[in-house]
Amino acid sequence: MKEITLPSGAVLKINVAPFADAKALYQAVLEEFKSVHVDSKTDMSSVFKDFACSGFSSKKVEACLWECFKRCQYNRGNGDLKIDKDTFEPVEAREDYVTVCMAVAKENILPFMKSLYAEFHPLLAMIENTPA
Repeated sequence: MKEITLPSGAVLKINVAPFADAKALYQAVLEEFKSVHVDSKTDMSSVFKDFACSGFSSKKVEACLWECFKRCQYNRGNGDLKIDKDTFEPVEAREDYVTVCMAVAKENILPFMKSLYAEFHPLLAMIENTPA
């Protein structure tokens, strides 16, 4: 379990979701992000904006995140409560929503990304060393 103090002072406790739920989130994020164009001339602030807009506007990503939220707890001084449909209803809790989404997504997606990078790193090295 990972514990994060949010900017509001609330505490988020993240338990990684089961494989199927984490994989569904990973696949939903990949599906959304494959439409984001990146090349050597692309402004990184534009890439970040496109990633954020694609991810936060996706109903599929949101549904997968809510499955992962079921294993997390949120505490604004009222005890550790499971995240549910009412968690972010209070206006003061809404400031934590984006941070909670990013933290939960990171904890569930990062293990897949580490192995993806490990598998593709040798392939990328071969491509970079191939004469044009």
